[in-house]
Amino acid sequence: MKTKLLSGACLLILSTVSAEAFAQNASQSASAAGQVESERKLSTVTVTAEKRDESLLDVGASITAIGEEALAYRDLSNADDISISVPNLSYGEVAGASQITIRGIGLNVETGFAEPAVAVHLNGVYLGRANSAALGLADLASVEVLRGPQGTLYGRNATGGVVNFTTLAPTETFEAGATVGTGSFERLLGRTYLSGPLSESVQGRLFIEYEEDGGYMENRTLSKDEGGKEATTFKADLSWDVSSDVSADLFYLRVNQDWNGPTFEKLVPGALEPLAGFDPEPHSVLNNRDGRSNIDMDVAGLTVNWDAGPVVIRSITGYSEFKRGDTFDGDAMSLDIFASARTESAEAWSQEINILSDYDSQLEWLFGAFYLQEDSFARTDVDGGADAGIIMGIPGLSFTVNQLVEEVDAFGAFADLTYHVNDRFRINLGGRYSEEEKSASQTVNFSGGALALCNDFESTISFDDFTPRIGAEWDATDNTMLYARYQEGFKSGGYNQAGCGSFDPEIVESTEIGLKGEYFDGAMRVTASAFNYDYSNLQVLQIRNSIGFVENAASSSIKGLELEARVALTSRLQSELAVSLLDATYDEFLDGSGADFSENTLSRAPEYTALGALEYEVPSSSGVFGDLRLRGEVFVSDDVFYRPRNAPEDMQESYTLLNAFAALPLADGRYELRLFGKNLTDEEYKTSIIFLVDGLDGHYAPPSTWGLEFSAKW
Repeated sequence: MKTKLLSGACLLILSTVSAEAFAQNASQSASAAGQVESERKLSTVTVTAEKRDESLLDVGASITAIGEEALAYRDLSNADDISISVPNLSYGEVAGASQITIRGIGLNVETGFAEPAVAVHLNGVYLGRANSAALGLADLASVEVLRGPQGTLYGRNATGGVVNFTTLAPTETFEAGATVGTGSFERLLGRTYLSGPLSESVQGRLFIEYEEDGGYMENRTLSKDEGGKEATTFKADLSWDVSSDVSADLFYLRVNQDWNGPTFEKLVPGALEPLAGFDPEPHSVLNNRDGRSNIDMDVAGLTVNWDAGPVVIRSITGYSEFKRGDTFDGDAMSLDIFASARTESAEAWSQEINILSDYDSQLEWLFGAFYLQEDSFARTDVDGGADAGIIMGIPGLSFTVNQLVEEVDAFGAFADLTYHVNDRFRINLGGRYSEEEKSASQTVNFSGGALALCNDFESTISFDDFTPRIGAEWDATDNTMLYARYQEGFKSGGYNQAGCGSFDPEIVESTEIGLKGEYFDGAMRVTASAFNYDYSNLQVLQIRNSIGFVENAASSSIKGLELEARVALTSRLQSELAVSLLDATYDEFLDGSGADFSENTLSRAPEYTALGALEYEVPSSSGVFGDLRLRGEVFVSDDVFYRPRNAPEDMQESYTLLNAFAALPLADGRYELRLFGKNLTDEEYKTSIIFLVDGLDGHYAPPSTWGLEFSAKW
């Protein structure tokens, strides 16, 4: 695999650069076609991944950006929706907790006791809870995914990468709109927004969305559907031009979701099957208890930009509050063995300061500092039911209580420099110093408190690290940029919730080479990269004897290739391709039970994935309707493991998804009808596998779904 990856990387770079001559010749021929060729030009993609507005093709890093139009057209609002469009991004949920993995790096957490390895930001505000990326964040302007450790500019807990959500800002002219929709499983949708000037220097925006559905899971024991939700989203924005040099942007977002879940499905029956029964059909369960979940998230942010002449000073102040309460069937069986309840809450304040150069010079620079203070609480109660005597001997007894109360103080100082050696060659240098302190009180007891592993045990742990970055960018031709970078990432350690004690930080050392280019007078855009990671002390979630905790694996090696391409084949037909190859294995991993997982594949790290898509605009001769826009997608994933031991029952075999989208506007563009279908072939595939009590449990992805939406703008 290693030889194939390295050979592929070299071949990809050499072939792209050597093809430049052909592209230039083709471009000259195309110029003769004049206006016809110019109509094929792709739009420029602007990103803020390195805290400046830059063209995607000018940033020497692996970035996927999805804009406002594509997000609305393809019904994309969270990390799950975008996962198939981003190479080496894997997404799943366990009991409603999001699990994002980029290039094999992630953390399967179900509660807040450990932060994910992929950092999530909303309008520049860091969101540390594992569930944040799972919530529908509508009214989006863009989503950017930065692959690879982001130890310099983002720092905290970004060993896998970063997902940046940016919402739409207030407009300088009056705008209003509304959308209503319906779809599979009794889906109902309504959203509206109002945006415009409040005075000569102040603009505002309000957005409200309501969505509900009945769920796609059948509980045959309780004779009811499960997995449905009722969700409300509210967002308010203010933009103030304080002066010609100072601007301030304030936003507030509130998300409330009530779920009829989480509901675990029994994937593999265990020893209790003769008593409990087993339903092998996906989306069908025999659980004797239904799940209930309530999630509240509040996020606020204030960004102030001061153009001070040669420099820009930026302040980002953030606040977030997250609350969640769950009750669910803790054994995923018709037997009444365990009932589980989970409570989680977190409140965080953050402050970031950036000072950026803003003048013509050979040296571009950015200096910054970041501070976060967070208080969190997580508690899980597992109580025995009427049938608990089968396992515990005594029915109705509390099996376990685990609780973690934690306070976090995190500080980071960073710098990033780009030196222009000449018009074509640049050198990048950067570094970040991170310091973090965590104080906690841990409680873990069993059998109604008869056995206590720890009871209000208080301790403090601290970590610090320096993560450097060095890179180079070379404009090999007018249309092709080659880059190379070395980057380190650091993710702090933390406390276990279900077991006493703590776990250590993890470190990633990454080497990456890549190219970015635009050819045929802007009709084709290509980005590609090859990477190699030395991943040490990685944090892995393990579940033994119904207890989940994080432990550190010794080391892992990760290497891979990624390719993204978009081509305007004609003025109306575009193609899209996103391909990833990945080789991610544990070099050494002897877990706490003595099991040896060395040489096994990392969880959520398929060897390959591929997305192919075609978009076509059907011309309209009608004076009523505009051009009909059509898109078809095919996504293929190789086998993927969900547990470190890599047994056959821990694996989801390769699968293929088909999606389709259509949008029909009226001629004046004020009204639009959108239709989508996802997983059209009703592919049955698992998105998580976990051990609870007996056999294996987890979740299947939703079946085939469709949606119909009608939008109006004024």
